[in-house]
Amino acid sequence: MKKNATRLVSLLLTLSMTASLAACGGGTDSSSPSDSANSDSSSSSGETLTLRMGNQQAGDSVATKLDQEMCDRIAEETDGRITVELYSDSALGDYLNQFDELMVGSLDIAHITASEAYDSRTSATMIPYLAFDYETLLELYSEGSFLRNELEDALNGVGIHLGGVFCEGFNGIGVMQPLENANVPGAEKGCIIRSPMLDVYQLEMMDLGFRISSMPYSDTYSAMQTGVVSGLAGGTAQINYLSFRDIITDYYEYRYNQEATMILISQKTWDKISPEDQEIITGIIDDICVKAAEEAENACNDAMEKLAAEGVNVHTFTDEELAAFAESCRANVWPELGKNYPDGWMDQLLEAVS
Repeated sequence: MKKNATRLVSLLLTLSMTASLAACGGGTDSSSPSDSANSDSSSSSGETLTLRMGNQQAGDSVATKLDQEMCDRIAEETDGRITVELYSDSALGDYLNQFDELMVGSLDIAHITASEAYDSRTSATMIPYLAFDYETLLELYSEGSFLRNELEDALNGVGIHLGGVFCEGFNGIGVMQPLENANVPGAEKGCIIRSPMLDVYQLEMMDLGFRISSMPYSDTYSAMQTGVVSGLAGGTAQINYLSFRDIITDYYEYRYNQEATMILISQKTWDKISPEDQEIITGIIDDICVKAAEEAENACNDAMEKLAAEGVNVHTFTDEELAAFAESCRANVWPELGKNYPDGWMDQLLEAVS
C-alpha cells in the first residue's frame, strides 16, 4: 500500500513536469494576437494590404478610367503587396461624406472635390485664372510649389495625405445667342447666365461682364428653355456638348477656371504603407495626374470640334486676350476672394503665379 502511494506521487510529479515543459516549449511556435494584427495591417511586413477607393465621377468617365489604371498599376508595381478596390459613381457617399471618412480612416483613398469646411485653402485649386493652360497648372500643382505646400498643410491638418491634383478640364460659357464684347473684360455681354452658387464663379462672371442668376446645375436646362437665363457658366466643353448642344448656339472657351479634383489618402492608411511602397504610389499618382491634364486638353478640343459639327459657333481667345481676362480677375476678384483666406495669403499666391 505504501509502495503504491509512492508510485502515485511519482507519477503525478512526472505529469506535472511534462505539462510545464510543454507549456514553455509551445510559446516558441505561436504568435500573439497583437503580432498577427500588426502584420495584417502593414505592407512593410510583407503581408498584402487591400484598400478601398471611392470617387465622385461616372463609371464611364475619363477620370474613372484613369483611376482604374492607377489601381491596376499599384497592384502590379507593388508586386501584389497593395491592391486597391475602386468604387465609382459616389457609391461610397458624396464627396463630403468621403472626405469625412478619409479624416477618420474609415475610407482609404478617394478621388473627389476637397471639402473646404475645415480649411478654406483646400478650395484654392478653383480660384479663377490661376492659369489658362495645362502646363502652367501642372507647375502650380507640382511638389514643392507654394500652392502644393499650402494644400498639403491644409489637408495634413485634418489627417489626409494629398496624392495629387487632377485636371478635368477648363470651363467655358455656352449661350443661346452671340455675346457682345466677348473679348473685353468687364464689358457688358448682353445676357444673363446661370452661375454656380460659389464666389469663385459668381465674382468672376461679373468681372467678365455677365449678369448672373445663381441656381443648381440640375435646373439650368429648363431655365434656358424658359428664357430665365440665356446660357451657363460652370461647364467644360464636354459638358456643353453632352448636355446642351441642342439648345446653345455659341460656346466661348474663356478658361476662367478648371475643374480640379484631388486624389486623397487617409493619413491613417498612408502610415500603414512602407516607405518603399509610398514612393511607388506617389510616382504612379504623379504620372496619372500628368496624363489627366493631357487627356483633359484632348477631350476639350474633341468636344469643341463636335460642337462645331453640330452647328454651334465655337469661339476661342488668343493668349493676349486670356492674359487680359486673368489680369482683370487678379486685380478685381482675387482681393474679394482673399477675405475667405488667411491674411496676406492671396498676395503670396499672386507672387507665386506671376
